[in-house]
Amino acid sequence: MNLFLLFIAWLFTGITLTLNKALVELGLGSYMYVYMVGFWGTGVAAGVILRYATNHRSTGLDAAIGMSMGVAGALALLTFLVALGRVSGVVAFPVRSCGNVLLTACVSWLIWREELRPTQWLGIALSAVAIYLLV
Repeated sequence: MNLFLLFIAWLFTGITLTLNKALVELGLGSYMYVYMVGFWGTGVAAGVILRYATNHRSTGLDAAIGMSMGVAGALALLTFLVALGRVSGVVAFPVRSCGNVLLTACVSWLIWREELRPTQWLGIALSAVAIYLLV
């Protein structure tokens, strides 16, 4: 079930990133801010509906983490859309994906002390090499 959920997350991320590229390729880059409001506004609306539907009570910590995730996600989307207007998708998508692998794996190892097997370290190293070769 966990692999299935990861596959679904991967699929929806791929759809979102493909639509990001379509936005730029179709000359709709000037509507980037409208797109971002729709994208993030939908998430906020769904969060508010779920909060009331499940009668969830937020604490200061989970609200701060949620807001930080939202701000980081919005800034990531904004900079990625700008990058797509300046760099080909053949470079932008792999660099973003490899960068995500590199950063999240290293942060997980440093902060949460997750253990990585040698083959996983090799994958992280290959991500760094891939970014270097692409840029």
